[in-house]
Amino acid sequence: MISFFSRHRRIVFIATVSIFLVGVFVGLGAYVFTSPSMDALADVGGTKIPYKRFITQVNRVMSNVKDSGTEVNDALSKSVKQEVFREMVIEELLSQQGVKMGMLVPDFEVAVEVQNTPQFREGGVFSPRAYYQAIFNEYQMSPSEYETWRKKARLASKFKQFIYTSVKVTPEEARSYYLAKNKDLKNFEKERAKYSDELARDKFANIANYLLRQLTSQQEVKSYLELREQGR
Repeated sequence: MISFFSRHRRIVFIATVSIFLVGVFVGLGAYVFTSPSMDALADVGGTKIPYKRFITQVNRVMSNVKDSGTEVNDALSKSVKQEVFREMVIEELLSQQGVKMGMLVPDFEVAVEVQNTPQFREGGVFSPRAYYQAIFNEYQMSPSEYETWRKKARLASKFKQFIYTSVKVTPEEARSYYLAKNKDLKNFEKERAKYSDELARDKFANIANYLLRQLTSQQEVKSYLELREQGR
C-alpha cells in the first residue's frame, strides 16, 4: 500500500484538494476510539470532523484511482480511507495551531481561490451556476460549507508554510549532506541548490512529525471511523 501511494500520490492529492506537503506527516500516534457524536468522523480537540465530508473525499479519491486504471480491492479501499482520515485530522490539528498563533485567512483569499478554480468557470470567467453545481455534485456541500472548509485548509497550509520557512540549511550542512550522497565535491556548486532544498525538505518532515506527535499527546483525538464503518 505504501508503494501505491508513492506511485499515485498526485492523484490522491488532486482528488482530496490537499495542500502543500500534507502527505509528509506520519506517526500521529494512537487515536481514542469511543462512541460517536451525531454524524462525526472524529473529534479533534473538541472540533468535530463531518463523516459526510470524509465519505465524499474517499469517493473522489477512489474515482480517480479507478480512472488511472488501478485495480481496486478491499485492501486498497481500506488504505485510501486511512490516508484520507489521517490527512483530515492533520488539517484540523494544524489549522487549530494556526488559530492559536493568530494567523488569519481573509475572505478575499478564499474568494480568489474559488474564482480561479477551473471547474467553477465557464467561457474563461467565474460562473456562480458552475460553482454551485460543482461543489454540490463533487463535494455535497453548500457554498458556505465549501468556503469554510477551504478557509480551514488554507489556514493549515499557512501554518505548514510557516514551519517550512523557518527551516534553515547552513553551507556546512549542505556540504556534508552532498558528500553523504556523492563520492566527492566535484559538482557541488552546480548542484548546491538542489541538495540544499532536498535537505530542507527532510528537516521539515522531521520537524513536522515531531510537532504532530506533540500535538496528539497534548490533545485527544477521538476516532469514530470504525463505528461509522459498522453503521453505528
